[in-house]
Amino acid sequence: MNISRAIGAREGEVRESGPSRRQGSRRFGVGVGWRAALLAGAALAGLAASGVLVVPPAAAQSGTQQYQPWTGAQQGQATQKMLTDLKAIIAQGEKDKAASPDFLADLKKTIAAYEAAVTPSQAKPFFDDFADGEFASNPAWKVSAGSWTIDRGGSNFGLVSKMRRQENLETLLGGILNPQGNQGQGGQNGYASIYAKAKLPAAFTFTTSFTSKDRYGGLHLTLYQGASAQNQYRVSYQPGNQTSLQLQRVSAQGAVALGSLNGVLNLENGKPHDITLTRDAAGKMTVLIDGKVAITATDTTLQGDFDGVLFTNVGGSYWIRQVSVQPKG
Repeated sequence: MNISRAIGAREGEVRESGPSRRQGSRRFGVGVGWRAALLAGAALAGLAASGVLVVPPAAAQSGTQQYQPWTGAQQGQATQKMLTDLKAIIAQGEKDKAASPDFLADLKKTIAAYEAAVTPSQAKPFFDDFADGEFASNPAWKVSAGSWTIDRGGSNFGLVSKMRRQENLETLLGGILNPQGNQGQGGQNGYASIYAKAKLPAAFTFTTSFTSKDRYGGLHLTLYQGASAQNQYRVSYQPGNQTSLQLQRVSAQGAVALGSLNGVLNLENGKPHDITLTRDAAGKMTVLIDGKVAITATDTTLQGDFDGVLFTNVGGSYWIRQVSVQPKG
């Protein structure tokens, strides 16, 4: 037998057997498809009969409106109007002294907690080391009282404020972010303040690296809420004072001490030092000095994002070298 013919014959057998198998597969496929269609139809009928599957009526197929308009947006507007009206009633009640201040404060706290829970956070990390030699942009800082400059040289570089000896100022509210007449007001009251607007997280790690020169006065490191900084968490450093460090919550009613460190701190050694304030989602707060825990407290009064960073010099000379606010997991 010719070898070529033998090989060709075997190849022919293979080629012939191919179409036969494909044809069988097509016949088998038809059978499976028919059975699957019957099973699918039976399943759909069973779901429709049990109420799990709702079969659209014929009217829907003819173009008639089947679904009612979604009312979620209308409900959201109604809820917002209710909150606005409730805030107005509370404000009027405070003005007229028509109810217990504690009761009204609880109402305001409840509203704030609700708004914080339903409002998506716009917070972002914040950082500045003033390495660009200015504070007017990226991020933008605004002087609201006194004098602040940038020290571009020497070992104490950064954002600088110097104030002569004054009485410690406990509350800086209302006009502290009002630039009108700020230079004269800051000079008369004996403080200098500067702030940067930024959406900051409710749970945060807030670190300020600074150098302090004088053993008097004080420096307030603050995260605030509201256009006039009416609500604040702040760390108050008071060099030369027996209560050298305080963690405070500030509101329209004044400053409340959440914790303090007794004993004189010696940070006036020409070296940079870090003061860090942390707060977690449960309101647990910690103040650290150069990484060491100094104060612990818990406070959930202020809810939602913060609106900016505020530094206040109430006496002394300070160089703010770096500031960072990061979300805390």
